Amino acid sequence: MKAALSADRPPRAGRWVRSALAVMRKEMVEILRDRRTLAAAVLLPAVTMPLVVLVMPTLALRQQEVLRARPSLVAAVGGDAGGLVPLGVEGREISLVVTDDPRGALRRGEVDAVLIDRGASSGGPRVVEVLYDETRSASRTALGKLSGVAARLALRELQAAARARGADPARLVTVVMDPRNVATPRQVGGALLASVLPFFLAVWLLLGGQYAALDVGVGERERGSLEFLLAMPVARSALAFGKFLAVLLPACGAMAVMLLVGVITLAAGGRLLTAQPVEVGLPPAAVVRLLAVGVTLAGLLSALQLAISVRARTLREAQQGFAALYLAVALPVMLLPLLEDLARRPWWAAVPVANAVLAFGTILTSGGTAPPEWSLAATVATLSTLTAAVLWLAAAQLSAGARTNR
Repeated sequence: MKAALSADRPPRAGRWVRSALAVMRKEMVEILRDRRTLAAAVLLPAVTMPLVVLVMPTLALRQQEVLRARPSLVAAVGGDAGGLVPLGVEGREISLVVTDDPRGALRRGEVDAVLIDRGASSGGPRVVEVLYDETRSASRTALGKLSGVAARLALRELQAAARARGADPARLVTVVMDPRNVATPRQVGGALLASVLPFFLAVWLLLGGQYAALDVGVGERERGSLEFLLAMPVARSALAFGKFLAVLLPACGAMAVMLLVGVITLAAGGRLLTAQPVEVGLPPAAVVRLLAVGVTLAGLLSALQLAISVRARTLREAQQGFAALYLAVALPVMLLPLLEDLARRPWWAAVPVANAVLAFGTILTSGGTAPPEWSLAATVATLSTLTAAVLWLAAAQLSAGARTNR
């Protein structure tokens, strides 16, 4: 009883730190014996990132190139659609398919589009209805090809009309666009990184520490070793902080592996994903900012996992809590690209998790220039404050468990 009571006395700073580090070392020894933690923190990120960053986009681009290269299968109803069909076949954009049931063939995927010639309206242009299937990429590609053929046909007819009137057809075109990309190769590489890394960093900061969080909380409760720890003369805040560090370290390890493998993968194969010159790399200042935001986000997520695990009575209950936490993190992160106009508002720096993901994207696309320091400072401050609050709740839960054990 005396030892248990001494745990509630305010310890001196040195003793508190030593107690927290001793708890962390003890927990890390147990955690590292579980190969699942090492797999989640090191092996899976190292395997997943090349697949996500390079293999999947490369396969998607290959599919797009195949669809653009082959003629789209088109059925025509009511004639040659005002010349669209001959011009498209001549340019090898389309291939004409003869069928008795064009609409049915489109629904079955046998053709990519159907042209229906409605004829010329009174005093207006010829109307050609294009039926396509929005759910199939081949059909959407066919629509784009047919739009290009229609533009070429219109220009050809305008030039013919100009020649008939003795005018110079070249004067029909008064503006020629000359697009030039002003993004540097480093900015292109940063945009490639920002397209995949922020989401997976946020998610893997959860996955990297999940097994450690389960082990230091509900795992110890089921093994009966948590009661032994609670009986030791250690401040509950130091006990909670030591456990928190044991969860934070694997999460940060997963983040480091994901960043390193993501950069190496894109540096090696980024040219497969874009026709623009690309240079993938992170200047030291960007690395420091990414780590500052990443560690604070890892801190909040690790603290939440620890609080759920400490409070849970069974492994199943903890896993249910983790599932809810994953959903609470993944949904806002997936919605952020759809809220790009709102995401630039200053108050987003105070929205947990979303602020870190936005900071990741801003840092990666900055091309070496620093994003607004106030937004990064607000993001770090928000995440750190919430982490401290959640750790306080975890320590309170441990104190409640200690009183129950008495």
